[in-house]
Amino acid sequence: MNVQRFTGRDNRAALDQVRQHLGPDALVLSSQRTSDGIEICATSELPDMTRAATLRTSSTATNNNEIQLAQLKRELASLRETLQQALGERRWQDTAGSRPVAASVAQRLATLGIGRVLAGELADRVAHVESLHTAWQQVIQHLTSSLHSLSSEELGGFRIKAIIGGSGSGKTQTATALLQAGMGHLSPEQIALVHCGDPSRDTVLAQLATRMNIRQYSAQSHSELGQILSDCRWAREIIVDTQALTPALGSQDPVLTLLSRQRGGLAAFVTLPATASSEYLREILDHSQHLPLAGVITTKVDEATSLGAVIDAVVASELALVGRYDVRTSSLLPVSGDEMLTNAKRLAKRSLDRQAAQFKVAV
Repeated sequence: MNVQRFTGRDNRAALDQVRQHLGPDALVLSSQRTSDGIEICATSELPDMTRAATLRTSSTATNNNEIQLAQLKRELASLRETLQQALGERRWQDTAGSRPVAASVAQRLATLGIGRVLAGELADRVAHVESLHTAWQQVIQHLTSSLHSLSSEELGGFRIKAIIGGSGSGKTQTATALLQAGMGHLSPEQIALVHCGDPSRDTVLAQLATRMNIRQYSAQSHSELGQILSDCRWAREIIVDTQALTPALGSQDPVLTLLSRQRGGLAAFVTLPATASSEYLREILDHSQHLPLAGVITTKVDEATSLGAVIDAVVASELALVGRYDVRTSSLLPVSGDEMLTNAKRLAKRSLDRQAAQFKVAV
């Protein structure tokens, strides 16, 4: 493990040096006050024992198979996770001892489901504040301002709306809601619907368009979609329903190939299910970063036990909140940063109450 030492006049200055040299994912091992200020010991990565373990495995009997090697890798992964948790706990203990307000803020953010990196950055912003109440209010205000929303007028300004998302993210339901919203101010003759998946797939979206006499098209390639968008210059709104994103395919993902570098002002709106993990949401956003992303639509909020992962992903992406798909009304509802944080607090309180009740029963 390559451990480096950084010294600053205070914790904030020392942590700034850590991030500058080791990046935002650096692990703080210890911090202590010295005559020069605050000294922090940190490392950029954990020791990679996979190579050593593989060499040791190859030197044993030749009948070792891939199953044994896979088991060894799982054990190493478990060991790395345990070490990361221990180092994270050590960092929190060091912070709690030297900066109790910042540590309390970080702990509250973790309760909301906010990730370690964002929670650490927000806690550092208020490290100089002595009052926990004041520090927490400042953090909430910063989060609220970071979660900016797209107004209905701004949303209406996008003529071609491509709805993208991972499998099971509710993107077709979202496309249906957008189509219904468009019907509120446009006639069926002014709207077009483009299917980019299986043309024989009979979805609720296709059924609605058929009932409303909305013209429908099918595009299976980049050139086909480009031609359809060119032919539909008469349409004041075009909804593009796509297949599920597949991050594992990288740049070979058919959705990326289909939508990349399309002319005519195409804007992509990504659906983020509130039931997914922060890692998955970030993977989806990173995977689609080369598309003309215009905003985020949250889905499955009614099924979620926390909104921290969505908040974390949206703040990191700096994308606007377009709306929230409401399963009860099958419509797209406006959402603000203040509303999202209020709901995040409500879900966190519900989770804490449930844990307290379980603990009471156990005792």
